[in-house]
Amino acid sequence: MRSERVLFWCLLSIVLIAPLPLGSNRPLGWSLLALAVGVLLAAWSVHHLYTGRRLAVDVALIRVPLVLFFIACAWVLIQLIPGIPFGLAHPAWQDISIFFGVSIPGRISIDPDGSMTVFMRWMAYAAVFWLALQLGRDRANAGMALRAFVWAGAAYALYGLTAYLTGGETILFYKKWAYREALTSTFVNRNSYATFAGMGLIVAFLLILNGAKRYHTKDQSLRQKMLFHLGRAGPALLFLGTAAFLILSALILTGSRAGAFSTLAALLVVLVCTGAGKSRHRYGLGAPVVFFGLMAIAVYALSSEFLLARLENASLGARQMTYLQTIEAITDHSVLGSGLGSFAQIFPLYRADDALVAKFWGRAHNTYIENILELGLPAALALFVAVGALAARCWRGVQARSRDRHFPIMGVAVSVLVGLHSFVDFSLQIPAVTIAYMFLLGIAVAQSFSSRRA
Repeated sequence: MRSERVLFWCLLSIVLIAPLPLGSNRPLGWSLLALAVGVLLAAWSVHHLYTGRRLAVDVALIRVPLVLFFIACAWVLIQLIPGIPFGLAHPAWQDISIFFGVSIPGRISIDPDGSMTVFMRWMAYAAVFWLALQLGRDRANAGMALRAFVWAGAAYALYGLTAYLTGGETILFYKKWAYREALTSTFVNRNSYATFAGMGLIVAFLLILNGAKRYHTKDQSLRQKMLFHLGRAGPALLFLGTAAFLILSALILTGSRAGAFSTLAALLVVLVCTGAGKSRHRYGLGAPVVFFGLMAIAVYALSSEFLLARLENASLGARQMTYLQTIEAITDHSVLGSGLGSFAQIFPLYRADDALVAKFWGRAHNTYIENILELGLPAALALFVAVGALAARCWRGVQARSRDRHFPIMGVAVSVLVGLHSFVDFSLQIPAVTIAYMFLLGIAVAQSFSSRRA
C-alpha cells in the first residue's frame, strides 16, 4: 500500500539522519530521535487499526525474544519504584538521607534520571525494530532500505574523508575535542563511527554478492565472469564498489582496532553464510570476492599507516583496570543491579587509586559487564538472550530460505560485528549506531521467514 510505503520512507529517513547530530548522542539529539520514532509508531498503529490488515510478521513468530525483552524492561521499571519495600533499595539512598538530614525514598537505581533517559532510548530502539519488522517484510521496501543505507554510509564516509584529508579538526560546525588525529565523520568517538561504517560495508558487500548471483553462469572462467559482471551490472557494480571503497577507507582511517577486526570477522561470516543452506555453492563467489579483495588491498596500501601504528602500540591499560573494577562492583550488585544508566555514578565507589583510571570514566568499555552491573545478572541475561534469539532467527533463515538470503545473512553479520565490538567498546550505547542495528536486524528477521510462515 502507498501509505505503508510513506511510513517506511519516514522510518528510513529517521535512521539515516540519526548519525548527523553527533551520532544523536546528546540530550537534544536522542530526545528528538525518540520523539520522531514515537510519532511514527503512533502513526503506524493508527494506520494498522484503520485498515484492519493482519500484521506482516505475526507476534507469535518472535514471542521468545519479545517476552525476554519485556522482562528486562519490567525490571528497569521496578528499579525505578520509589520507596521500594523489603530492603531492596540501594544503600546509597540511606547515606544520602543522612547527609542531607531529609528522608528520601530509596530505589534500586542510584540514578533514576539516568535510568529513565536510557529506558526512553530503549523504547525508541524497540520501536524502530518493530517498524522495520512490519514494514520491511515487503521485499521492495527491504531492498530499497539496503541500497539507501549504503548510499548514506558512503555519504558519511565521504564527509569524514574530506574533513580528514583537508586537515579539518571539526565535526560539522563544532571544533573537535577528542580524536583529533582520527577520522570520526559526524561521530565524536572513532570506535562508534567504525561500527556504523562496518555495517555499511557489510551491506555493500552483500549487495555486490547478490548482484553476482543474479548474473552467475557456471560455464565461464573467472576472467570471463568478471568481464561479464562489468558489462551487465556496470553502473550498479561501479556505485557499490565506489561506496564500499569510500566506507572501507574511512573505516581504516578511524584507527579503530576493534572496529576493523570486528568488521573483518563479520565479512568472513558473510562468506560462510553465503555458502550455507539450500542455495549452497550457487552464488558464484569468485568474481566479487576477487574484486572486493583487490579493492581492500588497495585501500589498505593507501591508508593503513595510522591503523598499523595503533596495532603496534596495542595495550589494554585503563580498560583492563576498568574491567576488573567493574567486575568487583558486579559482585555487590549481581542480582538487583545498580540501575540502568548508572555506571558513571556507581563506578567511582569501586575505582582504585590508579593513575590510569583516576579521571572521570563514564563507560565500562564493555557493554556486557556494564549491563550486568546496571541491570543485575538475571535481567541482563534476558536482554542478551533476546537479541541473540533474533540473530539466531536470522541464521535459521539463512539455512531455510532459497531466495533473498542476503537479508538474513545481513542480520547474522551485523550481529557478529556489534556483538564482538561490544566486548571492548560501547558503540551500542550510541543512539545512531543502535538505531541502525535495530533497523537492519528488523528487516533481516522479517525476511528470514518464508512467505507462508510470516
